[in-house]
Amino acid sequence: MNHFFSQLVADKKIKRQIKLLRAIYEANYPITLDEIADDFGTSKRTLFRDMKDLEYILPEDNIVEFSSASGYTINHAHLIEDLVVQIAEQSPLYTIVNSVYDEIFLTIDEWADDLFLSTSTLYRYLGHLKKILKEFKLELTLTPVAIVGDEVNIRHFYFHFLYNTNDISSMNKPTEEDKEIFLRWYSEAIDKTDRKIATQHWSGLYWIMIIRKRLEQGHTLVLESRLKASVRQLSTYKFMPRSGRSYFPGIEEQYVTEDEFMYGSLLSLDNYVYEKGKTVDIEGLIDVKNLELINQFLVNAFTKLEKELPEPEMFSLYVLYLRNVYFLTQLTPLFQRNSTDINRLIKHRHPAMYIKWLEILTDAPIKKKFGIEYVEDVAVNFTMFTYFSHQSKGERKKHVVFAFDGKNSYLNYLNVLVDSFVNPDVEITFLVNQHITNKVVKDLDADIVVYNYKEDGERLDCIKYRTERMPTDQDWEKINSLIFDVE
Repeated sequence: MNHFFSQLVADKKIKRQIKLLRAIYEANYPITLDEIADDFGTSKRTLFRDMKDLEYILPEDNIVEFSSASGYTINHAHLIEDLVVQIAEQSPLYTIVNSVYDEIFLTIDEWADDLFLSTSTLYRYLGHLKKILKEFKLELTLTPVAIVGDEVNIRHFYFHFLYNTNDISSMNKPTEEDKEIFLRWYSEAIDKTDRKIATQHWSGLYWIMIIRKRLEQGHTLVLESRLKASVRQLSTYKFMPRSGRSYFPGIEEQYVTEDEFMYGSLLSLDNYVYEKGKTVDIEGLIDVKNLELINQFLVNAFTKLEKELPEPEMFSLYVLYLRNVYFLTQLTPLFQRNSTDINRLIKHRHPAMYIKWLEILTDAPIKKKFGIEYVEDVAVNFTMFTYFSHQSKGERKKHVVFAFDGKNSYLNYLNVLVDSFVNPDVEITFLVNQHITNKVVKDLDADIVVYNYKEDGERLDCIKYRTERMPTDQDWEKINSLIFDVE
């Protein structure tokens, strides 16, 4: 379950049930409640009650199977995320946010009655929701319960909520009409701009759904005149107003404004697909001074990274990303954000490169000029671009020397694991018959030495990493991380 979805599960009981379901699923063998209770620090009786609740929440036969002799198993024909969502949707906050999206506004007492909660418990849950909304520059009112703030931030919150939760949920999904609107827009864009446009389909559908919903409810937004002057240069805007009614079927004409068309054009930047070899002339779409600022930032950045500037077709992707940040930030800085899950993944896998980009951005003039508020998220994006650039460039393969120790066939087994778990785009040497010294490192031109025993020998002039005697999943992830991050 993604981080955003899990934030909406404030109820400790539901959190425990989700954790219980995952424990059974991930065991891959029949597991008893006694075993789980020891790990959870919870009584077997409590977990037994949770299992009874899960049988009610997951009514389909044979999802969770029980044997009095061996324990519980889960039918792996089901995806764990699908099962988790069925439990998480019982969360009161999930119900409240969905209802507010549909403009069902109830008082605290009415919600307490509907959800069979005490008002004190509900206040505690809503305090949790307030913290989530604060991250989106929004507030929660309680008389009645409603989400308030700038319209552009409200739409961004609902997109984040629906896109990140309903991707695995059954509520509020894009309709067939939303899909027809997307196809109409896409066909029109190709026809009018005379070029192939790559855009994110599923993300685009959610934006269409949310815009239509907000306009049906009478919520419009107003853009600043300076931003509107820039948007008029976007290719997607040049055709939208002329065929605009087809994008807003059933919406009252008073709500179909120029600003809404411009907003739709800007959202095409949020759904932009950064393709290698696709150079786009952006002169005229951003003023010369800001274009020079982008180019100077990138030149300085790659100097600090001690890397050559990417080839033009790759360099243009960095430029386009910063151009899109520049435009979208004028709507709201929230467009700079990634999901928490993506940030965690990239920071974990590529820490050295991420830290370098973070340091570069923190002191760069472009940070203030472009209003980069979420520096960590932007640094994560640059890390991913750099990885993409690195993998596409065909540079010298990193050389990793594995100096593993083990008896009998264990070394053969470790050799197989190296081939299975390590990035294939590297050179591998498996050494078992000599002590690793700097001479060996130099002769082999090694970048990284990986070993699974205690080593108190000389300091090596390369990266060293010691694994467990039996390397864990975390060890393999760290090795692959080092392969990318090593300079």
